[in-house]
Amino acid sequence: MLHQLGLRLIYACLLILAVSIAGFALLRLMPGDFAEVLLMSQMDGTLPDAETVARFSAENGFDAPLPVQYLDWLWRVAQGDLGTSFVTGDPVLEDVTLRLGKSLTLALLALGTGLVISLPVGALCAFYPGSLLDRTFATLAVVGMSIPNFWYALMLALLFSLTLGWLPSTGHGTWAHAVLPTLVIGTSISGVLARYVRGCLLEELSQPYVRTARSKGLSDRRVLLFHAAPNVFPAVLTLTGLQFARVFDGMIIVETLFAWPGIGRLLVDSLLSRDYPLIQACFLVVAASYVLINLVVDYAITLYDPRVRGVV
Repeated sequence: MLHQLGLRLIYACLLILAVSIAGFALLRLMPGDFAEVLLMSQMDGTLPDAETVARFSAENGFDAPLPVQYLDWLWRVAQGDLGTSFVTGDPVLEDVTLRLGKSLTLALLALGTGLVISLPVGALCAFYPGSLLDRTFATLAVVGMSIPNFWYALMLALLFSLTLGWLPSTGHGTWAHAVLPTLVIGTSISGVLARYVRGCLLEELSQPYVRTARSKGLSDRRVLLFHAAPNVFPAVLTLTGLQFARVFDGMIIVETLFAWPGIGRLLVDSLLSRDYPLIQACFLVVAASYVLINLVVDYAITLYDPRVRGVV
């Protein structure tokens, strides 16, 4: 177990390393002189002279070969130094740490909301397959999965903030500020989860051991909750982990629309201001979060079901 855990950690580190190389190279290989583009963004579009560009490149190490720049950046990251923001002059690590906590709070609230909605709905649809209830929830799930997050977020803000005045449409600081962003992300992933739970439960309910349990006189509800549901838990946990990672993607839009000070909004702000150290740090944090979440989910599954330790 420990040997396998060590191997997976090594693979995860290699994957994060590969992603960091790709992100670093993509930013540096953009068309045009990299240092000149950054200077123009800091000078409100004014074209800098050659001497200024050369001095800026030398100060930030942009005149060195690309592999040397990457290794220098990687060495500083390994020491906990993500650089300094070109815009604010603050350490990037402080900004990212502060924003990451806000995003994790929102992500956990959204995932909890998605599970609270999807698990009972999926179980009810599997318990009454083909019924009006099943068809109604199936239609709602498809509609929910088809609606873009930005449009859904605007509609909720229009209804609950501008029309009813119940909730704030932007900002943070109180629980009320988290309601609308949580609803947008949580309900957007609940459709996928509910349909998946329904499908997994229906497959389990068709297995021979379920017929045996029913032949022994167990009620349908007991068979569903205590025999079929535990067996679909690993599959549902896997999809939940993937959806949790997908939440970070949705945050880029939702945090920007609701002015939530998370890592998604920080990434958008850094892209608009061409704050290169901040862009690279956000890219690394999001990629590392995705890899680590999937790693934790895989090991949670092996702890729950030791039979899959050899294949996870």
